[in-house]
Amino acid sequence: MWRSGLFQRLILVAAVATARLPAATLSAGETFQLGERLATLTTIDTLPYVDDEYTRRFRFDAFDNPRLAELRTRYQLDSVVAPANEEFERQVLLNDWSHAQFARFGRPSTNVQGALDVLNACQQGHTFFCRQYAEVLLSAAASLGWVGRPLALRRHQGVNQADGSTEHAVIELWSNQYRKWVMWDPTSKLYLERHGTPLNAFEIRQEWFYRQGSNLTFVIGKERQRRRTTDLPIPIKDFPEFGRLAVHPDELDKYGFIGYIPNNDLMDSGYAYDRMFITKDTLCDQTSWHVRQKPARPDLDPYFPVGQAAMELHLDRGTIQVRLRTLTPNFDRYERRQDGGDWERASADFEWRVRPGTNQLEARTVNRFGVPGPTASARCVVNR
Repeated sequence: MWRSGLFQRLILVAAVATARLPAATLSAGETFQLGERLATLTTIDTLPYVDDEYTRRFRFDAFDNPRLAELRTRYQLDSVVAPANEEFERQVLLNDWSHAQFARFGRPSTNVQGALDVLNACQQGHTFFCRQYAEVLLSAAASLGWVGRPLALRRHQGVNQADGSTEHAVIELWSNQYRKWVMWDPTSKLYLERHGTPLNAFEIRQEWFYRQGSNLTFVIGKERQRRRTTDLPIPIKDFPEFGRLAVHPDELDKYGFIGYIPNNDLMDSGYAYDRMFITKDTLCDQTSWHVRQKPARPDLDPYFPVGQAAMELHLDRGTIQVRLRTLTPNFDRYERRQDGGDWERASADFEWRVRPGTNQLEARTVNRFGVPGPTASARCVVNR
């Protein structure tokens, strides 16, 4: 049942309200009448709800997939991430753990697929390379309730310069903490940031090709060692038989093509290459790769929010009505809190009962794993 297409569709459009919309939508800075008092919506901070051809391509692993539960339990993943206090730090620890499971590196010596089978083969001494690293991290993250997707990368030019690879596999995870998608490379146990903010694959691409990587910082391992492009090549690990694995000076040339594979249920379905879409530009003109749809807005189309409580405020007969919408895989519930109080379950539509003075409303989703999404907030000042 958990693999059905109907289930997958339901989690992508979870909890979309069906009630009629009040007539007047409120915007930040707007002053309006509430009974005998004037009120001003001073701020509203919310991620949008997106339902388009790209969001509808994606299929995410299900909460009740027994393989996810087995992966989480067998490898004690809760203990792996337990030392961290924040979500992003927990993802750093999981990335580092995924890298550490591979004692040997090289062309795969067995054709197993999926995190459980790959990890079992690692314990038997098999060699693997980047795709299997990515599979392990992606499914491990899914077992903990984080939303991710695999990426296929390809150099913008026909041949490599420094090492023997023209393609690479990484993943992106949705960060509720940073409210954005973030690229993770478990092969090199790293992510990249700009001015302290972790980057998605397209942001890395643009920084590398159009700003010479001058703003990029490579953040490596659970120790979060920081290196700049001037430090390349960056050694990662010495493997028996393979030798030294390193981040080479032309490593980020592999971001010339970015292929977004729209599913993360890899232990059951494999890769949905038929629905993949690819970001590229004129840098790629001299290189042939897969022919797929190209997003018109590569900075936006692949980077829709998930886990959000997209908040709309409407004025209806002297009351403030709230509507919440979301794209949350494995959606469980909305929660709200007012003026810093306790979180409580919320419906998709409700009335915000404000009082004279400053009022603050916050809303979020919680998925079936118990992971809260990013918080939406609004502030309203009512004249006394």
